[in-house]
Amino acid sequence: MRDYTMSVFKSYLRRLLQDLKDLKEALREKEYEKVEGMVDKLIDDTQKGIEDN
Repeated sequence: MRDYTMSVFKSYLRRLLQDLKDLKEALREKEYEKVEGMVDKLIDDTQKGIEDN
């Protein structure tokens, strides 16, 4: 079970890393509305993840 949990967590971290890279690029391009939407999605996904547990 521990290996499965670690695998799921690493998968989450890979997705988070990609999201953060995308956010950085959108900021660099001054796409502020896109950034706001991306941040809202990250907050929503995180909130749902917390509530599921």
